[in-house]
Amino acid sequence: MDLRSLFETLLYILPAMTANGSPVVASRFYGKGTPIDGGRSLGGKRLLGDGKTWEGLATGTIVGLLTGIIIGVLLDRPVAYWASIGALSGFGAMLGDIVGSFIKRRLGLPRGSPAPLLDQLDFYVGALVVLYFVGVRLSLSSVIIWAVIIFFLHRATNYLAYKLKLKSVPH
Repeated sequence: MDLRSLFETLLYILPAMTANGSPVVASRFYGKGTPIDGGRSLGGKRLLGDGKTWEGLATGTIVGLLTGIIIGVLLDRPVAYWASIGALSGFGAMLGDIVGSFIKRRLGLPRGSPAPLLDQLDFYVGALVVLYFVGVRLSLSSVIIWAVIIFFLHRATNYLAYKLKLKSVPH
């Protein structure tokens, strides 16, 4: 494993990282949003909850796309390729977050309650799965190193969002 591999992995996951935090910020502009689950329940528990919205899914995907475009332009790489990678990585991040919420609801955890590792890495795993299905192969060691970095980075950024009153809980 080398620094080049770490950097390449970062390029593929950076759109997911920017996408992950974007719905929280964007919701300040579009408001509460439309829940993806439409208020539906399964076994008496909400499928996803009010925190997973169509607007958030779209915002994350678009922010991922824009991040991909910026990567392509700044690094003089094929912009169309990086735009698609950005959109896919961003969409994967949102999908991972949605799956994480589904799991938390099945476990009976209310919105905002902590679920260590799941809260920090669901978006990352979602992005990696989507990227894998479109043929992106990343080094396992760099994926693990970035998982550790993202775990701590996610905790720090959530705490900052809490202090800025963008989130109601600090985790």
